[in-house]
Amino acid sequence: MMTPRRAHTATTLPDGRVLVVGGLDGDSYLATAEVYDPIAAQFVPVGTLSEARAHHIAIRLADGRVLVAGGERAPGAPMDSAEVFDPASNTWTRVGSMLAPRIDHAAALLSDGRVLIAGGYDGARTLALVDVFDPATSVFRPAAPMSAPRSEFTATALADGNVLVAAGVGGSARLATAEIYEAKSDRWRQTGPLRARRGAHVAALLEDGGVLVAGGIVGIHAVATAERWSPVTNSWTSAASMHETRFNDVALGLPDGRLLVAGGENDNGSTLASVEIYDPAANTWLLAPALGSPRSLMAAALLDDGSVLFTGGWAPPSSWASSEIHKPAE
Repeated sequence: MMTPRRAHTATTLPDGRVLVVGGLDGDSYLATAEVYDPIAAQFVPVGTLSEARAHHIAIRLADGRVLVAGGERAPGAPMDSAEVFDPASNTWTRVGSMLAPRIDHAAALLSDGRVLIAGGYDGARTLALVDVFDPATSVFRPAAPMSAPRSEFTATALADGNVLVAAGVGGSARLATAEIYEAKSDRWRQTGPLRARRGAHVAALLEDGGVLVAGGIVGIHAVATAERWSPVTNSWTSAASMHETRFNDVALGLPDGRLLVAGGENDNGSTLASVEIYDPAANTWLLAPALGSPRSLMAAALLDDGSVLFTGGWAPPSSWASSEIHKPAE
């Protein structure tokens, strides 16, 4: 990349390029963005955000643009601002502000093209507040709040157009609760509880319509455990555990229905280079070829050929400008 980055985002664009936004270079917050062109195999700069930010969310909209929202501009300074990247012109436009500044929040694309942004931490308290961004008007509007404040959780868009949020941290306690946002009625309903109170985990939609969550922090320890939510029973069951404990990792659904998990940190505080692939049909994790560098707080994006681009991250005390491509089928 042009710049070392961690706590940034990477989003695949409709034309196959990957947009990399913000993050931290050491202790400096970044307002820069760059795009990886897989044909030329190079990164090029694509303008500057109106504000530097890290730990934000990025969601590709139905029209191909990318919404970037929240995060922090400095330690302990969450943001309520948002902006949109247009890949046709490689330009940024500031849009409306969220209800509250947010870090450690989560977002998901709704079936009608709007974006749900939920929870997080505003610098003083954990939030149950929910915003819905309408790309047609560039306005954030309030939606029904979650039943519980939560940060460090996951939000997964389901096949039926609803969104499942799972676990996280509520105030000072980790949560085992999960709830589903019903977009058509603007209401939340509960699922059965998870088997563990966890935060800083990863989640992904499975081909059967269920959701897998894996890793994260349970109590004060990083874990390798995983569990699956079933839309048929609306309950959680244990899944096979990963080979390594990990948090601050990345997870991506692969075109063949498997789930790739990579990097992060283990319970001993070591930064990981390992990559694991979950087969939901067999309920097994297989170790894949490791990353060339250990990476925590990196970003990953799926390329059109089914391979995965890993960007940045760090192994304290150094942030990486390097990137690498992993081919899961090999």
